[in-house]
Amino acid sequence: MRGRTPRSAHLIFLARWPAHKAVQRARDRIRSITARSRLLVPVEQIVDELNVFLRGWAGYFRYGNSALVLGQIRNYALTRLALWLSKRGNRRRAWGWGMTRVLLSPNHMGLISLDGIVVPPRPFRAWKR
Repeated sequence: MRGRTPRSAHLIFLARWPAHKAVQRARDRIRSITARSRLLVPVEQIVDELNVFLRGWAGYFRYGNSALVLGQIRNYALTRLALWLSKRGNRRRAWGWGMTRVLLSPNHMGLISLDGIVVPPRPFRAWKR
């Protein structure tokens, strides 16, 4: 892909990020992990399954320009976890948000962070080690 500004129009760089289909499949997988039918499963097991999935998905798409999409997927997983917690506790949606965001969990209930793992491609360097 060529640069978009006049200063960088002569540069060509690798434009690699997850396709819409891959992002949709990731959302479907997160939705299946936090399905209503799994309300009796312990919270730790749900968070572990989400972390395994997110770690694998982020490891595959970490090379390139995918930081925005990784942030969106992590926020979607956090949203689904909050909704799952509220359904499990038979409470309102805001209670689940309070559990994952601010009140009881400074680390978002143990969900991994995907910030800072993207390796941007550089010209004339090996992009994958």
